[in-house]
Amino acid sequence: MRQGYYYLITSLPELNLTDKNPVYDLLRFREFIWDELTPHDKELFSVLFYLYDIENLVKLIKETNTRWHPFGNFSQEDLTNILKMPDGLPEFLQNFIADTRKLWERASAKKLINLATTYFIGWSQHVPNAFLKKWLYFDQNLKNLLIWLNCHKFGLNPEEEVLGNHYEAQYLRSVKPDAIDLHAWDFQFREVLRHYDNPDIALRESIINEMRWHYLGEISSTTFGIERLLAYAIKLQLINRNFTDTELSGQQRLGALLDSVTKNYRVPENF
Repeated sequence: MRQGYYYLITSLPELNLTDKNPVYDLLRFREFIWDELTPHDKELFSVLFYLYDIENLVKLIKETNTRWHPFGNFSQEDLTNILKMPDGLPEFLQNFIADTRKLWERASAKKLINLATTYFIGWSQHVPNAFLKKWLYFDQNLKNLLIWLNCHKFGLNPEEEVLGNHYEAQYLRSVKPDAIDLHAWDFQFREVLRHYDNPDIALRESIINEMRWHYLGEISSTTFGIERLLAYAIKLQLINRNFTDTELSGQQRLGALLDSVTKNYRVPENF
C-alpha cells in the first residue's frame, strides 16, 4: 500500500526534535492510526514496540517490581496468558522462551533482557521492510557504540553488555579503545566518538539525538505508505528521549548510571 495512507499522513502535524508538547504522544498516535492499518502493516508497526514487550515479559518471568511499560504491544493480562501458550508471540520471543526457560530461575533479569534482546536483534535483520530494517540496524549499532564507550569509561565488560551477533557487535566486543577504527562505518558513529567526552552532558545527548533524527530523515520515504507512519512514531520516540535527556541534569544522569552499575543492572546506552 504505497499511497494508501495519503489522507492519514497529510493530516499529521509536523514534528521537530525540540518539541515539548507534540499533539500526539506515542500511545495516542498508535491508537489514532491502528484501525487504518492493513494486517501486514500492523505487524510492521508492532516491531517498534517489541523491546518494551521484552522488558514486560521478563518482569513477569522474574516477578520483579519494575514498572509495566504501557508502550508494549501486549497488556499485562494478555502477556500473562500468552506466556502459558506462547504461540501468539513473535517468533523471536517464542525461540527465546523455548531456548532459555531452564535458565529463568537462576538468571538475573538483566541477563534475560539481554538474551531476549539478542534474539530480537537477529530476527529484526530480516523484517520484510527495507526502511524499518535499516533503522533498527543503525539504532542498535549506535546503542552498542555508546554502551562500549560507557563500559571502557566505567570499567565494565563490553563482552557482556554489547548485544547482537552481527559484525559490528562482534567487533565492538573484541576491539580495545586504542585500536577502534570506524572509518568503514557511517559518519554518525565517528561523530559519536568526537562528542563523547564533551563535558556538557545535556548538549552531548542532544547532539546524539540529532544524529538519530538526521539519519531517520536520510532513509525516510516520500511516498504515503507505512514507512511514513513508522518514521513518525520513531520521531515521537526521539522527541520523548530528547526531552527527558535535556530535562535531567548531568549530575542526575551520572547518579543514575553509577546506581545502575552498583546494582548490576543494565548499562544505560544514552549516557
